[in-house]
Amino acid sequence: MLKIRYLFMLIVIICSCNNDNEFSPENLDNILAISVENDNAVSDGVEAIKVIAEFPIDFTTETDGIVDFVVFKDTNETYSQAIELAQENGIQKKRASILVKHNEEASLKVKATISVNGVLISEEVFINFSKAYFNSINITTSSLTITPSSFNEIDLTTELVRNKGVVSLNCIAETVVKDTLWQPRGIFNNYKNKTNSEGKIINKYTLGNDDYQGELFVISTATGINNETKSDTLTIYAQK
Repeated sequence: MLKIRYLFMLIVIICSCNNDNEFSPENLDNILAISVENDNAVSDGVEAIKVIAEFPIDFTTETDGIVDFVVFKDTNETYSQAIELAQENGIQKKRASILVKHNEEASLKVKATISVNGVLISEEVFINFSKAYFNSINITTSSLTITPSSFNEIDLTTELVRNKGVVSLNCIAETVVKDTLWQPRGIFNNYKNKTNSEGKIINKYTLGNDDYQGELFVISTATGINNETKSDTLTIYAQK
């Protein structure tokens, strides 16, 4: 009877030791799995991709169970998220996650890192953002009049508008200024044709040495989804 008792205690000790070593440095293969939900989200600054770091249900760490995420952009984004118990289709899981938004068509690398018993474990994944096309185009000006034979400038602003969020960075729209005979007039100083982070293109325009007087038509044109071309026209006046 005494021998059986000692044998039972030995089994308990061995099992305990095995549990303690389950997440030791030599047993960390595949301890962290990284996955993505809603890949190929639209890069409108609103729609998000979910990046998930998942662990075994019995996973524990020697510290606070924090996962550090890095999203590699022109300026990197960093997040620290706690591991939480979640339930999916009736199955319990341990996971930490982040939501990533972007305003440019691109493929971005995301890295997740956690410290396990003094060892840093990392996994990486690439996420993809598709182009956010415009729904409409709108052109405005800082002044409806411009002075002939003058280098005084006015602003011509083209905006590519979406029903939700903003268009992707660097969407292209071309702007021209023509007279009543449909001849080009004036000068663009440092002409721009790509949208900024607000979906706008702002150009400086002047007539310079041109002495034309009368109506001028400012026309902005862009090509959207399915190669559909849209334009907007604004009338300004060259007058002294």
